[in-house]
Amino acid sequence: MASELTQEEYQYYSRQIILKEFGLKGQIKLKSSKVLVAGLGGLGSQLSMQLASMGVGHLRLVDKDIVEASNLQRQHLYSVESIGYPKVEAATMRLGKMNPYIELEPIPMSINELTVDRLLNGVDLVVDGMDRMAPRYALNRACIRKGIPYIYGAAITHIGSVTTIIPGKTACLECFQGGVDDENVPTCATVGVTPSIINIVASIQVNEAVRLILGMEPVLAGRLLYCDLTDLSFEKVKLSRAEFCKVCGDDRVIVLSHLDEIEEICGREGRRVFTFTPNNPIIVDIGKVARLAELRGFRLLVRGKLGVTFTKGSIRGSLFTTGVGVIEGAETREEAQGIYKGVSGED
Repeated sequence: MASELTQEEYQYYSRQIILKEFGLKGQIKLKSSKVLVAGLGGLGSQLSMQLASMGVGHLRLVDKDIVEASNLQRQHLYSVESIGYPKVEAATMRLGKMNPYIELEPIPMSINELTVDRLLNGVDLVVDGMDRMAPRYALNRACIRKGIPYIYGAAITHIGSVTTIIPGKTACLECFQGGVDDENVPTCATVGVTPSIINIVASIQVNEAVRLILGMEPVLAGRLLYCDLTDLSFEKVKLSRAEFCKVCGDDRVIVLSHLDEIEEICGREGRRVFTFTPNNPIIVDIGKVARLAELRGFRLLVRGKLGVTFTKGSIRGSLFTTGVGVIEGAETREEAQGIYKGVSGED
């Protein structure tokens, strides 16, 4: 546990320490905390920047994607120079320069039922920066099992929502938003999103996270805040626990299903995108991946510490140290699988 601040840290956080709800004790609580930022897209970028600059002592950064040019309009953590790098690597480089007094733990990993328990080990709370329901459900269920607060946030077009889920006390995610199929949910790639709503939602999530860390009651425990910038409306809706919720209700039944290692996700510019997540943890040699990619005629776009991005014709792929891969532009699942196996050395 951190017991004191250095003179440099005191100066860095001086405008925050002076706030009556913070003080020196509050700042030390932040320094002693460990937070999981789930996803480093639009919300995750803002979440991680605010939590880092406020002095959360340990940030575990989890994301399975690379930086795209189309991200930069709203994901202000990154720059043009970040394109092609794993988001967790680019985020760590930027946040480390922003605040050198905190610990950053980048993990290029998918969040699902098989990985989530490991990702939650040792964290005090979770802030949600994701854009799909399947990983949110996995996170919600694991947080309920482990008794870890989960601050949910979502933003699309001009609309956003936030709630703080306290296991055993408030409604969980599936009490009020269960059974949603990602195939039927609009994404920012299909309907767009404004940076303004992202920044508002993330700021409210951070405020809730900090209140929890400081030992204060979260404002949105058991309440869903709904924001709409088209008319600047902000409404709070009371949420009640569902008696028969299979996650947090009296008859809870949580079944861990087998997960396919290959998943097709929402395409970019009409191109098919396949992701690969090993069911069993592995460690990939990035140097070997780079060599195998070049041997198979791919051109390396980026070779980072945590991942490699490569291209050939209409195909672009990325492979991370955790074995997670993204293949974009393949016509079929079999073609994507062949590329993944070829560059990872599995074939």
